Amino acid sequence: MEYKFSHIKKVLVANRGEIAVRCIRACAACGIKSVSVYTGSDNTSEHVSLADESVLLSGKNVNGYLDIENLLEICRVHEVDAVIPGYGFLSENVATAQKIQDAGMIFVGPSTESILEMGQKHRARALAVAANVPVVPGTELLESKEGALSAAKELGFPIMLKATGGGGGMGLEVCHDETEIKQAFAKVKSRDDSLFKNTGVFIEKYYASSRHIEVQVFGNGVDVVHFGERECSIQRRHQKVIEECPSPFVTSHQELRCKLTKCAVDYALQLKYKSAGTVEFLLDDITGDYFFLEMNTRLQVEHGITELCYGVDLVALMLRQADHEKGSQVGIPSEYLLSLQRDGPVGAAIEARVYAEVPFRNFAPSPGLLQAVEWPEGNGIRIDTWVKTGQRVAPYYDPLLAKVMVHDTNRDSAMAKMLTTLTTCTLQGPATNLHYLSAVISSDGFQKGETLTNYLATKFQYKPCAIDVLSPGAFTTVQDFPARATSGHGIPRGGPMDNISSRVANLLVGNDPGAETLEVTISGPELLFTAPAIFSICGAPMEVTIDGEPKPMWSRLKIKAGQKLKVGASKSGGCRNYIAVKGGFPDVPVYLGSKATTPSLKYGGTQGRQLQTSDYIALSEHTASWTEEAVEFSLPASCIPSFEISEVYVLHGPHDDGTFMTAKDREMLYSTAWKIGHNSNRTGIRLIGPIPEWSRKDGGDGGAHPSNCFDYGYPLGGINWGGDSSVVFSMDSPNLGGLICSSTVISADLWRLGQLKPGEYVRFKPTTYDLSLELAQRVETYVAKMQEFVEGKSSGAPVLNLKLAPGETSAILKRVEGDGSARPEVKYRQGGDSYIIIEFGKQMADITITCRIRLLIEKLIALGIPGMVMNPSIGGVTVQFDSKIITQHELLKKVDELESAIEATREVTIPVRTIRLPVVLDHPDLTECLSRYMTTIRSTAGYLPDNVEYLRKANGMSSRREVFEILLNSRFLIVSVGFLVGNPILFPLNPKSQIMAQKFNPTRVSTPGGTVGIGGSLFSLYPVEQPGGYMLLARTLETWDTFGTKPGFSPSNPWLWEPFDMVTFSEVSVEKYDEINADFMAGKYTFDVSEDVFNLQEIYNEFERAKKDLEIMAFRKAQKNGVAEQLTIENERYLGWTRTLAENSAREAKRLKAILESNPNPVNIESPIDANVWKVEVEVGDVLRKGQVVVILEAMKMEINVLVPDDAVGSVVQAIASKPGSTVTPGNLLVVAKGGSDARWKASVNDKNFREF
Repeated sequence: MEYKFSHIKKVLVANRGEIAVRCIRACAACGIKSVSVYTGSDNTSEHVSLADESVLLSGKNVNGYLDIENLLEICRVHEVDAVIPGYGFLSENVATAQKIQDAGMIFVGPSTESILEMGQKHRARALAVAANVPVVPGTELLESKEGALSAAKELGFPIMLKATGGGGGMGLEVCHDETEIKQAFAKVKSRDDSLFKNTGVFIEKYYASSRHIEVQVFGNGVDVVHFGERECSIQRRHQKVIEECPSPFVTSHQELRCKLTKCAVDYALQLKYKSAGTVEFLLDDITGDYFFLEMNTRLQVEHGITELCYGVDLVALMLRQADHEKGSQVGIPSEYLLSLQRDGPVGAAIEARVYAEVPFRNFAPSPGLLQAVEWPEGNGIRIDTWVKTGQRVAPYYDPLLAKVMVHDTNRDSAMAKMLTTLTTCTLQGPATNLHYLSAVISSDGFQKGETLTNYLATKFQYKPCAIDVLSPGAFTTVQDFPARATSGHGIPRGGPMDNISSRVANLLVGNDPGAETLEVTISGPELLFTAPAIFSICGAPMEVTIDGEPKPMWSRLKIKAGQKLKVGASKSGGCRNYIAVKGGFPDVPVYLGSKATTPSLKYGGTQGRQLQTSDYIALSEHTASWTEEAVEFSLPASCIPSFEISEVYVLHGPHDDGTFMTAKDREMLYSTAWKIGHNSNRTGIRLIGPIPEWSRKDGGDGGAHPSNCFDYGYPLGGINWGGDSSVVFSMDSPNLGGLICSSTVISADLWRLGQLKPGEYVRFKPTTYDLSLELAQRVETYVAKMQEFVEGKSSGAPVLNLKLAPGETSAILKRVEGDGSARPEVKYRQGGDSYIIIEFGKQMADITITCRIRLLIEKLIALGIPGMVMNPSIGGVTVQFDSKIITQHELLKKVDELESAIEATREVTIPVRTIRLPVVLDHPDLTECLSRYMTTIRSTAGYLPDNVEYLRKANGMSSRREVFEILLNSRFLIVSVGFLVGNPILFPLNPKSQIMAQKFNPTRVSTPGGTVGIGGSLFSLYPVEQPGGYMLLARTLETWDTFGTKPGFSPSNPWLWEPFDMVTFSEVSVEKYDEINADFMAGKYTFDVSEDVFNLQEIYNEFERAKKDLEIMAFRKAQKNGVAEQLTIENERYLGWTRTLAENSAREAKRLKAILESNPNPVNIESPIDANVWKVEVEVGDVLRKGQVVVILEAMKMEINVLVPDDAVGSVVQAIASKPGSTVTPGNLLVVAKGGSDARWKASVNDKNFREF
């Protein structure tokens, strides 16, 4: 009959990780409510989302879980009946158990008396002697090093020094001679004091050829039963790695089971033990003698394999014992407890502990982001874990990720099942010991049962197969091709900036040309190969060495296990190269169809970032055999493309026509040699050059600046204008925004764009669509012939010809006049050779046009053309296409036919969903964001220091509250989803909510996730922290979940929004918002979603009535005046700001001249690269030291450390020539010093000087 809990209704789980999850599941199975506790670093752990209630602890990290007073307060507030501690943390803390009992609750575990006795190992040893249980020859507590030395000599070496309060492998030191004792005694004593608040130390004889056997017991305070033995001999650094039930040694010596279990039961009876406990023994493998080690008064990590073999739920049994105690009984009735006693195990079980660690580095922990987690399921498989995809493993705790357990009829079958299970586990992100565990279990010694405690140290040899990152280089990422070319929804394409070099590198090693490579920027990494491998490096010239010996690029090369590959700095033209390794990087996960890293958005590649020191990248298990068979090979020089890049081909459009730019602007665009800015990166290549005149004075409903427009889908390679500055969109660029793109780099020349280096110059050369296809065909032919050449199928070395015949085409491909009724004018704009931007009407907000766009998209989707992606906006749609499948001419014809066939009617209804979001109107993070912008970018503007106050003035409103009401009193239609990671653009369906706003100029570097902003006449919701230019209005929840594990998301749809969703907002306080946001982050929040209908006629009628509404007409008039007034203010302040910048620059030049004139023999430290001065690490009067960092530059999202040169050591700093925030070019002075030689010095650029910015 199933037991019904009658006294314990709610349990607090005072732990974290997999044991907390295990206890919560047990509570749920018993019908008991659970309360979990967590720290900020654990907020996404499964134990937080799984519990009925979860509470954020007041302390941080480990200290948070150890704060008993905080735990007791949580128990009081949440009306908790009992506390279960699991193992570790407070599980064997006597004071904690006592305080819980004093507070009227039950401590789910043994009595405080048992904990106290067993917590002191010397007392536990004495009780064993009293119970006639054999003990390891040893000593009482020792007071001094001399006493320890004397006792060790008497016992005979080797011995083990043990902390009396130790546990979990801590506080143990094996000593083989007198010298080691002298060194170890103070260490053990200190560790005992710091970890266990006890300074007692004693000695036991150390048995090298021994086994660690433990017996699981359970008592009710009167009787004790056992559930057999476990063997835990496979240990590293005295910590268990693999456990078995039953012990293979005991199974082959059956008489031992009775002896061991009797000793364990007798020992526990002496304590009148209650709840679960484990009695541990040391067993001499040579003689079969066994000795008591200690008793653990808690649940053991490895309890699960006992449960599998004995059919018992130990945690449920602990809860049942506690329920009886809560009912003032001694414990579980003895009749029931004794009925659980079994003669022996059923079958065999094995547990493997999966850690985030690097066995190759002596099991160093490897915290980080788990990008993919999948556990196998099946009969006889049990996984106890706390992690899921997207979990960040913090560095503050034990790195245990999971316990993988298997059960089968016998040990041989269990071992086979374990190997299969480990092989099918997926844990991608930080390094784990999965491969190591498989190697141990498949080893000959383990298979034979030779599982001694010293097995791993003396009889097992691990052969890792990976790359150990010794130095990451300036900016090294994993990239594959073509990456996420058709994801849409603001997911950047990603992939290599130079896809020719990456593909050739792969071909040289025998990979698929699109396989993942390491993309190296400016300066490369130093990599230690733990196994032989075949590799190739192609791209811009950089020095390549193996153990210091120079090696050629554009070659198939071999490297031996233990050798180091080093890639130096960029030498001349170009800035990127690609390291391909045969077999790729199998443990780098696929995310949204690609392994490519998008570091700006923190996904893909190695934990969503560039390489870091100590990253550990697994190689294919076949790498050694491949390398043995490979033959090295180098390409002839004629095959290698030139990286001295002076021009890049573009197509006119979408916006270099007369609507936006003058004829003079167009002449300037294509005649200027544009300088590449220091802040160029994978998101965009920054251009420095002249400013357009513009053919209009503002952006109309799109914004105040003539470069502003309605948000639309950006083409990859677009030359984008934000205010008066320009950037060329590259592989990680946004795909939606409200800034014009004058022209677009053709697909076949994106690789040259990706090789442009800060400080270099480039011209944009217009061509035609047909010529762009010709160049694309040349590139693909070059790659195909290269494959034939390297495979030996062709003797002709391919050569890449990049020159095209003259020719240009218009930005506007076709214009269709409107009919004056419901059918608007349509312009088809060219967006390179892969995009058509379809623009409807006069680019004013018109819900009829938005609905027409929706109908057109439905028709385009119905065509089913592969590779086609639609990116709609309020006034148009950008269609991305693949010219190899459908040409621009063919697509234009099809789209025009479909658009012409759409009926000009407003009788349209569309099923939609409405999502209701909580919103806080004045969140402190928004205030902090504005403050940071004013401090670091621009201190004065018409919209500063308060965006809401600016909106009030610009729209003729009387109060801040009136501005906020705009947000609360309207439904919003999502007209587009893009920008970056599912950012929605919202159009208010209430005419009274149509306010206007400028956009930030320059844009912000960062915007808090969940920010609701407004730019032009449209609203936006920032799904995560990201750059932006909309005015900050309010804050709601983030609406992007990278790994799709939260409610409302999925791994294939990490975005929340789709075009034509509708949104409403409900106001909450800051405190309530923080509470809701905590639930969202923990995966416990469910969005309020309802089905709805979009009725075009009803909405159109409402807007038509508004045109005659006197109140709205008055509002529009005041708004018009307010916008004009604020625009005038902003223009004046912008000019003042730019003047100030120019004046500051002039003053700096004058100051620098004076410095040089006053110092006739200076020691000048110059900038090695185009960059921004981020930090100056010296002051006037400082004496320069060897190796000292003088200045930290920022370029291409990297930090560049400029070090003191040898000839400047001992010099005294006379002046700081370039202050933080200033921009420098190669040769610009950074610091002027006096003394040393008078030779000028230019900082060398090498990988040790770079790190991520």
